[in-house]
Amino acid sequence: MVTAIPNVKVKVNELLVQWLSDEKIYDQLQGDLQSIIRGKVPEVIPNKQLLARAVSPPLHKHPASPRGSPRINSSPIRTSITNTTTTNKKHTNRTPSPAISEPKKYDTYNKSQQIIPPFYFPMGKPDSERSNNAFVSVKPLFSENSDSVDIKKFAEVTKLIDLPLYWKRPLFEACTSSQSCSFQQFSTLYENLDMHCHDDVARFVYILSKGSRSFLVAEDFSNLIQDVIDTHPGMSFLDNAPEFHARYIETVVGRILYNVNRSWSRKITMRELRDSNFLRVLQTLEEEPDINQVSDYFSYEHFYVIYCKFWEIDTDHDLKINLEDIIRHADRTVNHRALERLFQGTVTFKQTEILTYSDFIWFLLAEEDKNHPTAIEYWFRVMDLDGDGFISLYELEYFYQAQLEKMRCLGVEECSVLDCICQAIDIVKPKYETKITLSDIKRCQQPSLFYNIFLNIQKFLDHELKDPSSNKEGEEPISDWNRYASREYEELIADEDDINYEDDFEEDEDERDEEEMCDVIRGDGGGGGGGYYGTSTPSAVQEYTDDKPLL
Repeated sequence: MVTAIPNVKVKVNELLVQWLSDEKIYDQLQGDLQSIIRGKVPEVIPNKQLLARAVSPPLHKHPASPRGSPRINSSPIRTSITNTTTTNKKHTNRTPSPAISEPKKYDTYNKSQQIIPPFYFPMGKPDSERSNNAFVSVKPLFSENSDSVDIKKFAEVTKLIDLPLYWKRPLFEACTSSQSCSFQQFSTLYENLDMHCHDDVARFVYILSKGSRSFLVAEDFSNLIQDVIDTHPGMSFLDNAPEFHARYIETVVGRILYNVNRSWSRKITMRELRDSNFLRVLQTLEEEPDINQVSDYFSYEHFYVIYCKFWEIDTDHDLKINLEDIIRHADRTVNHRALERLFQGTVTFKQTEILTYSDFIWFLLAEEDKNHPTAIEYWFRVMDLDGDGFISLYELEYFYQAQLEKMRCLGVEECSVLDCICQAIDIVKPKYETKITLSDIKRCQQPSLFYNIFLNIQKFLDHELKDPSSNKEGEEPISDWNRYASREYEELIADEDDINYEDDFEEDEDERDEEEMCDVIRGDGGGGGGGYYGTSTPSAVQEYTDDKPLL
């Protein structure tokens, strides 16, 4: 994100005015000015000795006089007494008088009060009460299996050391690169975990990165999600369709980065992981047999919707789309000027002529839920044409001109540019009247309405025609994305059910095999899964449809 550069001249002027407004400074300047008028040079430091005494530390011991220098005393009587005393007791040990005693040493302070206790724990706060019994209980399991266990037995190992179940495959691969793990390999990893990682987030990052990094990248999640596909009861219908696993993994990873990686660095830090709900959601997979009930990240129905939408515009099915393809999304209701910005590196970090499936995941999530924090930043980057950290009135007008063209095509009554900009300003209530910052949009109550005015004509019109009384009170709040995914999934399933595949010919064994394959892909084969528009569906199945594989 481009940060705004402060205006130094304005700040200096502000500080100067503040300095001149001080009464003492004003009086001093007036006196100096009168001295200059009378031809006198004003004294910058009126009393240097006084100033030196004010800023110098107090002297606890009189400095020794230089040799040969006369000592000036205020009383001749005291001088004679002093000289006599000095002569008679020249070689005696004198106790210094209180006036010239040594400075007091503050050794009586409690040392514990001088030490600031540690407060920053990037790897988690150490727990002195953490027991080592879990590690000891693993030893018999290895002994029963000739001191080595495979991936199937590692679920027991994971639970014995109090780690979530679906950490087992990353944990196994962090211990060994072979087909089995010895107790020595496991104990080496566990000792490193126990020594360096003191909470679940630090352990998770250490395991997935195999101890090589303090952050996670997209590739680190692949084996974990593959294990969910292989072992979760809600994904059992994909056991016989491994060709569909890659797209599901890519979708889940894209959603993780979208929701967790708030820095847009494509590197998930421990702090970002702690601020997210990912580890809690991952742990709920142990207790929830229906994968679709876990709407965050892992829902198969949500994946089904995302890939269906991508399939509809990816006409050549090469998992790449260009500007003409993405313009067709949602019946061309998205502002084409905003879509052009997607290819200029605003959200993909490089100028390109194509968008990948991963890019489309971010686009669809941001388009359908503009209230999400990442979506707010996503569309701000798109609308900030010059990258100065502000959306100016010119930029608002630039995007709204394209909306006016769509209104004319739809035969809808046009709303003037001035009226819409005034409406947008009223929604956001920006700090500056002529420009809008990212903080202004995050602070407002309706960021989705603000963006839809300039980016999606159909959603803007739907909001204008919506009956305010249609909002039901007392309902559990649901995100715009979950509402969209649920609606689209029902429509996609209804469309598939309306297709008749019998076509007046007798059903043979090959056709029954095709129907069984379709049931597997759609999720009817068990576990409560959703459908899937696969990238490599059987050619025989594709014969029944014109532009997408049968589900």
